[in-house]
Amino acid sequence: MRPNRIINYEKLATDKPRRDALEILEAGYDAVLTERVIQENISVTGDVINIRGRTFDMRPFKNVYLVGFGKGACSATYELYKILSTRLKKTVVIDRTILTTCPSAIEAFVGTHPMPSDANVEATKVVMGVAEEAGEDDLVFVIVAGGGSSLLCSSSAECDQNIKLFEDFEHVGATIRELNTVRKHIADLKGGGLAEALYPATVIGLVFSDIVGGNPEEVASGPTYPDTSTNADAQEILKRYKLEDKFVLRETPKDPKYFEKVTNIVLISNEDSIQKMADAARSLGYEALILDKPLYEFPGPALAKIFGQSAAGRVVLAGGEVQLQIPEDHGTGGRCQFLAMEALRALGPDDVFVAAASDGSDNSDEAGAIVDGGTIQRIEEKKIDLAPYRARLDTIPVFEATGDEILTGRLDANVSDWYFLLTPR
Repeated sequence: MRPNRIINYEKLATDKPRRDALEILEAGYDAVLTERVIQENISVTGDVINIRGRTFDMRPFKNVYLVGFGKGACSATYELYKILSTRLKKTVVIDRTILTTCPSAIEAFVGTHPMPSDANVEATKVVMGVAEEAGEDDLVFVIVAGGGSSLLCSSSAECDQNIKLFEDFEHVGATIRELNTVRKHIADLKGGGLAEALYPATVIGLVFSDIVGGNPEEVASGPTYPDTSTNADAQEILKRYKLEDKFVLRETPKDPKYFEKVTNIVLISNEDSIQKMADAARSLGYEALILDKPLYEFPGPALAKIFGQSAAGRVVLAGGEVQLQIPEDHGTGGRCQFLAMEALRALGPDDVFVAAASDGSDNSDEAGAIVDGGTIQRIEEKKIDLAPYRARLDTIPVFEATGDEILTGRLDANVSDWYFLLTPR
């Protein structure tokens, strides 16, 4: 396996166990490469499009549209545009960055993430223009990717509520699932709202899932999926964190007619990428064990599950987004690096632990961290007291000092986080 995505691979690969761990991580990044995902899962023969084994005849449709939103949506939209370009009447995409190679026929908009802004609202108006234009005899492809909850935002009022919700939930330690449930009920297009807006057109949702082990209706807060939650569910979550008087809720579309002509297909998921990483571990001579449930709890219980399965010659892999309670005076870094810092407490003398964000951004310009006994030695040599860094969730200074930060640059894929423990024989 050839180093590909990890910029500082050679610096990090100081011995065989670390090199093996980095090659396993490379397999994850390779699996979610947007160009590969589209090319391996979508093809067109004549007027029939094949999407992950499901075929759709495009001849009955008067017009075909393509819209996309989320992290990496621009790359995915461009790849699908190359397959469908002669058939497409209009193509619109919202992403946090856009490709310089994107043709003018694609209306590409830069939005902000994780906090929405007026730029997101203006871009969403163009998506809504497609919804208004598409009719009963039309087909709309919708690329849905993680981050779409922020990038698809229909009004300034919704943006303001989303910003407040994100800030409040960050400090109370709420889970991403709780956040998404409330998001659906303060927005017009989430929780099936986009499907309602596109009705009565036929809709094919193409999902890049960052929800590990859960329902893909949570990706980007489920704009093309029927929502199983209710206003009462959202209100209960807000009450749990004493936030019930801060947000205006709305019910999500419940009429089945809005979803009768909607088909959602997951193109890539965290589980798919973890499986590729497990395959890479086996090819390197390790036993690979994938935890059967994603890790959404706080770091302590999450690490207990990983380290509880460790054995000589085994790699234990998991996906998820561990839960953090962010202090007001927090430092720099993200949940992956914090999990790696906490893993230092449990590391055996030969263990290597990796935590990395699939999009290369662990709430920073760093993707995560790789830690082992050498990390502990460097911390001791530099006389770094981890306690104040732990208290402030301030990980970047620590891992930049030890040289264990993983750098990939910002990538155009997002299937949540990867965590794994490698124990040599």
